[in-house]
Amino acid sequence: MNKFFSILAVALCVAMVAGPADAKKRAKPAEESQGQQQGGESGDKDTGGIPRYVPFPHNRNFNLVEINGKAPPVEMWINIDSTGRANGFSGCKNWSGVFIIGPDRLGPKAMPAVNERQCDGALAGVERDYWNVLLSGPYWDVKGDDLILKGFKGGVLKFQRSL
Repeated sequence: MNKFFSILAVALCVAMVAGPADAKKRAKPAEESQGQQQGGESGDKDTGGIPRYVPFPHNRNFNLVEINGKAPPVEMWINIDSTGRANGFSGCKNWSGVFIIGPDRLGPKAMPAVNERQCDGALAGVERDYWNVLLSGPYWDVKGDDLILKGFKGGVLKFQRSL
């Protein structure tokens, strides 16, 4: 019986000494994978696949530079303030409205108020594409000074910050 307790005591001592060392070895790969997901140990700014929050660029004027891959025929612009109030020019009409701004989506709270003007056929088509994207609840993204609105049902508006 005495021999049994001696073996048990030795086994416990070995387990106590080896246990923390094995736990450190097992914890190190988990820490490394966590570090890689959070941008690695090198301190780079890559988020490792984790999406980062980018605030919407409120209180800035943006001029349309591209609509569905083509340059607009006239100057078109948009401005949305921090309360969601927006105004702009869509090619033929000045407009004003209120938008709900989500983390990646933009949606009109109600149909924007517009002043009606006659438009020629080609410009009316461009304006229709503009409104199709803007009223569809587009996804928005900011890249540098560019604001990109991708329509829920297709279409892309690429705006550039004006001075």
